[in-house]
Amino acid sequence: MILSRLHAPRALRRARLVLASVVLASAALLAPAGAAAQGAGDPTLAQTLFEEGRRLMEAKSYAEACPKLAESQRLRPGTGTLLNLALCNEALGRTATAWGQFKEALFASKKEGNAAREAFAQEHISALEPRLSRIQLNAEGTPGLLIRVDGHDIPAAALGTPIPIDPGAHEVEATAQGYSVWSTTVQVGDSADLKTIAIPKLQPAPPEKVAAPEGPAPGGTSGGTGGEGLRTAGFVIGGAGAAVLGVGAVFGILAAGQASDAEKDQALCPNQQCTPLGRKEIDAAETKALVSTIGFGVGVAALGAGAILVLTSGPSRTEGARAAGARHGSAGGGVQARVVPLIGADGGGVGVLGRF
Repeated sequence: MILSRLHAPRALRRARLVLASVVLASAALLAPAGAAAQGAGDPTLAQTLFEEGRRLMEAKSYAEACPKLAESQRLRPGTGTLLNLALCNEALGRTATAWGQFKEALFASKKEGNAAREAFAQEHISALEPRLSRIQLNAEGTPGLLIRVDGHDIPAAALGTPIPIDPGAHEVEATAQGYSVWSTTVQVGDSADLKTIAIPKLQPAPPEKVAAPEGPAPGGTSGGTGGEGLRTAGFVIGGAGAAVLGVGAVFGILAAGQASDAEKDQALCPNQQCTPLGRKEIDAAETKALVSTIGFGVGVAALGAGAILVLTSGPSRTEGARAAGARHGSAGGGVQARVVPLIGADGGGVGVLGRF
């Protein structure tokens, strides 16, 4: 049973107790029926939540009862459910929330012509009003200013006016396009407290930092990434050249051996005069020799190109500091050299050109 909080003589208190019992009993019976015509939500779920909320209120488990009554009211709005929800919030100390819900129930009861509910709502409104705590927001002129309290927008017309608010901590935030966010937390007292919040003129937001594009490293050379790529390509090409040189060497050895064997074999080349079969062996040896010569040329060229790429790629990251120190220590007197491939009619090689 929910009792009124007004202080009154015992006889008057008993009369109000009877009135509250009648109002809440009628709410339990008529609130769902009154909303049935509106056809909003699930009537079975709304009724179940309402009854569970009333049971929890009688057990003084208000923190559990209020959400169930609120959901029941959302599913099927009714004056009786709203009155019970207001009583639940009042019991939790949410004075401003309860006051607003009693006001809404008062207007609905007048419209319905229910004098008992109207009197019940007015009694609690009169008891709550002297205890209401309020917050007043004052703001300086910032174009496009938007103020929120606990995430709820506050209209500009409400600025400078004391607004009823539940006791406790509240987050106040002010924002505007192109300005930095301003926020503060205010603690509101339980009864008849007034907190005035002065929101300053917002400061322009700092410009966004734009990352500078990566350019060439000091000294006119590209960064470490390009140099490392040239170095890697140089080693790959040089490695391939070494492999081709190996193939050329193998074919050269095979060619020399095959030709020598044919010339020494009297059955193939008696008295230095080769038979057709011997001539075929000699031709095969010459083909191997040609492959060997080409292999040597290509291999030497690849080795030279790889060496050039490695030398022109610049120092690696791990060698950068060491190379810089060496340049400072030997200004004008260092070795300057480059490797170039040398290819001729009879073979190839690698040459080093420069100043020593």
